Amino acid sequence: MAIKAVFFDIGNVLLRFSNKRILRKIAWAVGRHPVRVARLAWKGRIVDRIERGEMTGEEIHALFVAELGYTGDFARFKTLWCDHFTLDRGSFAILKSLSGRMPTYLLSNTNALHIEHIRARYAFPGLVKGAILSHELKLRKPQREIYEAALKLSGTAAEESVFIDDLEENCEGARKAGLHAIRYRGPKDLKKRLGALGL
Repeated sequence: MAIKAVFFDIGNVLLRFSNKRILRKIAWAVGRHPVRVARLAWKGRIVDRIERGEMTGEEIHALFVAELGYTGDFARFKTLWCDHFTLDRGSFAILKSLSGRMPTYLLSNTNALHIEHIRARYAFPGLVKGAILSHELKLRKPQREIYEAALKLSGTAAEESVFIDDLEENCEGARKAGLHAIRYRGPKDLKKRLGALGL
C-alpha cells in the first residue's frame, strides 16, 4: 500500500543534541557535578513529567533553583534549557522535499519551552502539516496511544504511514501500532529506506 503520511521525530533526527554535553553545560551553570544533575533529571520521573506537560517552564526553573542552587532568572534559564540544538541539514532536506509532495508531520517527546524555541529558530515546523507533541497530549512515545493520535490527525491508515525516530524503542512502538518505522542513522540511510517504501 502506498505511503500517504510521514512522521518525523525532532530530537536527533531533525535537530542534533548530546545529553552528555547538556549535562556538562547545566552542571557548569549551577556549579554542580554532572552526576548530581543527572540524578535530579531522573528523580521522581522528572523527565517523564516534563515531556507529559505536567510541569511548566516556570516550575522547571523553580526546580533548578531549589534542587541545584541555580541563580539565573527565568529568561536566562530558558537559554540554558533550550540553546543546545544543531540542525541536521540532511534530514531537513529530506523533510523539505517530502513536504512538497505529501503530508508530513512532527511526532516528538518534547516540552513547551523547547518547541517554542524550535518554532522561533528553525524552518521545518512551518513546512509540516501538523505536530503530535507529547506535552500537549499528555502521552509519550512509545505509548501506543500517541501513534494512534498521529494517525487520527493524518487521517491515514497505519500501513499507509511511516515514522522516523532515532530510538529503536520508539520505532518498535510505532511498528506495534501498525506503522512502518525507520530508525534514523543518517540522511543517506534514510533516503535509501524511504526509497524502498516508494518515496
